[in-house]
Amino acid sequence: MAKTIEIVNIRLQPGVTDEAFIAETMKMEREFLGKLHGFLDRDTGKSADGDWVVVLHWAAMEDAQASMDKFVGNEGTKAFTALIDMSSFRMTRYELKDHYE
Repeated sequence: MAKTIEIVNIRLQPGVTDEAFIAETMKMEREFLGKLHGFLDRDTGKSADGDWVVVLHWAAMEDAQASMDKFVGNEGTKAFTALIDMSSFRMTRYELKDHYE
């Protein structure tokens, strides 16, 4: 099993502030995501033109897929997903081939 990088690109719903999104992101990370098997870490960033990127690291591809299966429709993630323009949602997973610190 190889470590997996998951990259998600999104835009927020009109009227959602950065502060509201980050607050809900932090809540979802601590109450849901951080408790999932194989979750390693997560970074969230915003471009100057309003696009958001979320980069997640998983212990294995299977862990990343299992997280998505649990995420969709979960009561603990609905407030988070309500802030996202789901028509902008793009996710790609990559098998880690090199890491340097």
